[in-house]
Amino acid sequence: MGSFHHDSFVFTALNDFRAEDDPNLQLEYANEFGIRIIACNGLKREDWRVVSGPFWRFRKRASELLLGRDDKHEFYIRRVEANVGTGIQLFYYDLKTKQDAIVEIKRKPGLAMTFRSGRRIDYTLDVYSMCSYEGQLCFLSNGDRFVVD
Repeated sequence: MGSFHHDSFVFTALNDFRAEDDPNLQLEYANEFGIRIIACNGLKREDWRVVSGPFWRFRKRASELLLGRDDKHEFYIRRVEANVGTGIQLFYYDLKTKQDAIVEIKRKPGLAMTFRSGRRIDYTLDVYSMCSYEGQLCFLSNGDRFVVD
């Protein structure tokens, strides 16, 4: 297991479903490989904010989308990113408008989340994230530890 200090950390979906031209296949790939939050330690409304995205289609529904509830099957997380001095940014992709919407989760001591891309047990990737009391973000992925100050 390696431990690395970086200026940023990026986790992308196992398949770039944005590149697919067929809308039905794009939806299938987004359902299969879109990143999901499978565990978190009680994320509250004041712990995150919408950075960009359409008002009615995204911002009004962001709290439901963050918890994985999207009955319309429109928004899927395609990328998770953290940079020095920022929180965890979730890049949602809107299948209808083909645009990104971004939610930033603030750093707070004790924040712990697990992200997963892939639904089949033999083809998934999990990333574990946690925030220390000093405000460092730590990500565990494929047996390696990535720290972003």
